[in-house]
Amino acid sequence: MTRHPKIRRPDPGPYETWIRSWRLSMEAEGLSNRTVEIYVDVAQFFGGWLHTLHPALADWENVGRDHLRGFFAWLRAGGEPCPHALRHPAAAPASCQGYGKGYINNVGRSLQQFFAWFAEEEELPNPFGKVTVPAAPKADEAPPQVLSPEQLQALIRDAERGRDFESRRDAALLRLFAATGARLAELALLQLDDANAHAREAVVTGKGNRRRVVPFDQRAALALDRYIRIRAKHPAASLPALWLGVRRRTAMTPNGIYQVLVRRGKRIGIPLHPHLLRHTFAHRWLDAGGAEGDLMALAGWDSTQMLRHYGRSAKSARARRAYDRIDVMGGI
Repeated sequence: MTRHPKIRRPDPGPYETWIRSWRLSMEAEGLSNRTVEIYVDVAQFFGGWLHTLHPALADWENVGRDHLRGFFAWLRAGGEPCPHALRHPAAAPASCQGYGKGYINNVGRSLQQFFAWFAEEEELPNPFGKVTVPAAPKADEAPPQVLSPEQLQALIRDAERGRDFESRRDAALLRLFAATGARLAELALLQLDDANAHAREAVVTGKGNRRRVVPFDQRAALALDRYIRIRAKHPAASLPALWLGVRRRTAMTPNGIYQVLVRRGKRIGIPLHPHLLRHTFAHRWLDAGGAEGDLMALAGWDSTQMLRHYGRSAKSARARRAYDRIDVMGGI
């Protein structure tokens, strides 16, 4: 599946009131900010779809299983209106593709949580009672895309050619993403005091507000040190955030860093996004013979499900090397 640019969700219209109430309920239960944002984003997406394509409904209690099934089919098939540009149809890519199984499964599980809450809140039937959440990808299906060594090297070398503030910052960003496999929010929200170039480690805050230490290599440390030196001359150097914008005297947002990666990828003809660097980190770790348990700790995973997901891309490369090492024909 081709990844499309992030776009604003369509207006949920009359469905927004209940989405706000659900947000309040989840915050009262103590769910992490990240979980709340993911759930709310999905509810707004579905609400916007209903408001756009089924304007006569106007209320969550009128939503039935056929609407849920239609939504899942629309996400999968793409087409008109494009799922990636429902708010702005004119921004749809020339060839609109549907979302992958993993994303649709996440959408289904999020909506399942919403309707369980809504049905209990209003004492109404749950439309998910006879709807199956779309299946996640199978273990060996659609391995995550990864960057080749040549692509990764070209990406980093391109940023390291410059010595200005933007080049130093982008080179440090790219090297830290590639060397740690950290999530976008984890690196984007780093404070200056969280990253130690001399110790070659950074303290990131992952899902569930859990903090962990991620190490990085010597070259990433050098890139970070170069950035911190030039950062000290920035007009906003007194801010606690590690990453600063080029023109504005403000800290960068996760979306701003996302756009930096997209732009850097375009410079050398690579459709780049943060998770592609995370995929590549996991692939390279396993491909080099790194222990799976260590990868789980480094990546901040509690479940082996993600390990299996990311390990698919390295499986065939490891099998090929094992084949050559074993020499099954024995010289015959």
